[in-house]
Amino acid sequence: MGTQNLTFTVSMPLLPETRPMPASRITAMKITKTVTGNWWQSREIRPYLIESISHFNEARVYSRKNDEIGRCESIRKGLNILRTGLNDDLYDDAFFDSRPDFLWQPIEWLFDHSSNRLAVYGTLRPGESNHRVIEHIPGEWSSGFVHGYVEEYYGFPFFVWDAEADKIPVEVLSSSELCNSWEMIDRFEGRWYDRILVPVCDSDDDILFIANIYCKSSRTFHPHNGS
Repeated sequence: MGTQNLTFTVSMPLLPETRPMPASRITAMKITKTVTGNWWQSREIRPYLIESISHFNEARVYSRKNDEIGRCESIRKGLNILRTGLNDDLYDDAFFDSRPDFLWQPIEWLFDHSSNRLAVYGTLRPGESNHRVIEHIPGEWSSGFVHGYVEEYYGFPFFVWDAEADKIPVEVLSSSELCNSWEMIDRFEGRWYDRILVPVCDSDDDILFIANIYCKSSRTFHPHNGS
């Protein structure tokens, strides 16, 4: 695997505070790092990757609850785990004082723009009944696998991510236009599905990339307990 220089810049103020803020915390932060290309394919790093993604997905749950503190803490935990796995500081510690949206920037950076990928396993797949929802989005389709299993409620499939479970096949849409469509797709999927990050693997279980996928929400109706 080769190396590549990755750079991103934060040029907005950090979290508003009542006390005076040093100028060093208001100015833009520019971070340049050399990272092994496709670093997520390393088997040694995989445990750190899986654990960090769990925290990033937890941050999205906090976001839906409008809990900014919980969201920030989950993102920080995930980033710290990646720092340990990669044996690299990745960015200045001052970045941890940033707003959640800024904290998410290194995740996009490290995951090679995961917001540009959607993995589908059910009715959104090409040729299925609800593919019309995303068929207008230009991009490239590829095949892969995700670890987990699918449950069914009232005829609808619900994916459950489990890194220790068997692989299930998915189709993946890669498109820079997805960023303009997430709100629409989220509305279509509704409150019974959560959008999370998940590693997509090939048939040899090597990780190809990180993508978004819709999974069973913690709010899903469970017919056996009436919730």
